[in-house]
Amino acid sequence: MRTKVAVSACADYRPATVQAAIERLVADLGGMSAWVRPGQTVLLKPNLLSARNPEQAVTTHPEVVRALIRMVKAAGGSPMVADSGMSVIQIERVWEKTGFKAMCGEEAVPLVNLEKSGSAQFNRAGVVYSVAKPVLDAALVINVPKLKTHMLTGLTNAVKNVYGTLPGFQKTILHKQYPTPRQFSAFLAELYARVKPGLTVSDAVVAMEGNGPTAGDLAPLGFLAGSTDGVALDAALCHILKIPLNKVTYLGLLQRAGVGVVDWSRIELVGNVPLPLSRPPFRVPATAGLLNRIPIWLLRLLAPYVWIRPAFTAHCVKCGLCVKACPVTALRMVEGGGPVLNPAACIGCCCCHEICPHRAVDMTQSFLLNLRKRGKLPS
Repeated sequence: MRTKVAVSACADYRPATVQAAIERLVADLGGMSAWVRPGQTVLLKPNLLSARNPEQAVTTHPEVVRALIRMVKAAGGSPMVADSGMSVIQIERVWEKTGFKAMCGEEAVPLVNLEKSGSAQFNRAGVVYSVAKPVLDAALVINVPKLKTHMLTGLTNAVKNVYGTLPGFQKTILHKQYPTPRQFSAFLAELYARVKPGLTVSDAVVAMEGNGPTAGDLAPLGFLAGSTDGVALDAALCHILKIPLNKVTYLGLLQRAGVGVVDWSRIELVGNVPLPLSRPPFRVPATAGLLNRIPIWLLRLLAPYVWIRPAFTAHCVKCGLCVKACPVTALRMVEGGGPVLNPAACIGCCCCHEICPHRAVDMTQSFLLNLRKRGKLPS
């Protein structure tokens, strides 16, 4: 039997439009009562990456979560909304700016700070990490990502969104533990398998392409997408948007681990969105997939010649957030100036790019990687 992925047309974020689109999507997947039982705790996990207005398409739009909250309540469930955000930004400021504080207040739903709600530890080959207890304790986790590209993983949607279930500075520290895209994606695949949301609904009404997850371009797609298998959802969206699977490192790792469905022939697409889309292929970052086929031992050997590093543009306001977010202290602030990079310490994790609220960080590639990107070196 094929895994079902549903797409539901949604022209804008007006509450009635979103509610109708969510109801169609959930009905195509079997109805909310298929997952929610009366009295069960349901945790909704949006993408609340940073303190941005919903119109900037950096975070999940609150109207998408509102519609799901109402459906959970109608099925007798007890919903809560939870996320941990980036550790260098106060989560309360994020809630305010993204509209989630107001929305949850209007819906009388708890807004849970995963930084302060306790966690359970796990050991992955000697690397200890913690997952927030409300995520592990919930009867159902509904994953509600924003569809965006990502400088490190190629795509951030169902699978990448579970990274926000890790509270505290470990989100930054784990980039140091897993410095290459493949190592980080392998950890991400294990984390997704552990959290395993029961339902994922992706906000693709206005997505982000190009240099996501914070500095890309708005991509109005006009639909919501969902599945009980977030891996299949990400793979299906790659197919719909013409994103090569080798640009999204974690998908191959999850397929080999037997977690979720990646093979398009095993996915059943349902819904009311006319396909193929009448738009060019989704633009992924130039950095996506560049290092995937180079063995890790060779990457270490060629480190002086094969790298991805930040460069700072005139948009920099010298706020210092990039310095605080760097997991390997490769950045420092110069008195009277801006951030300065120690190239030898940089691991190319893109945390500085992700945290910058002013789109002032460009990720640049070495000469050899530029040649490979242009097809002048063998893959």
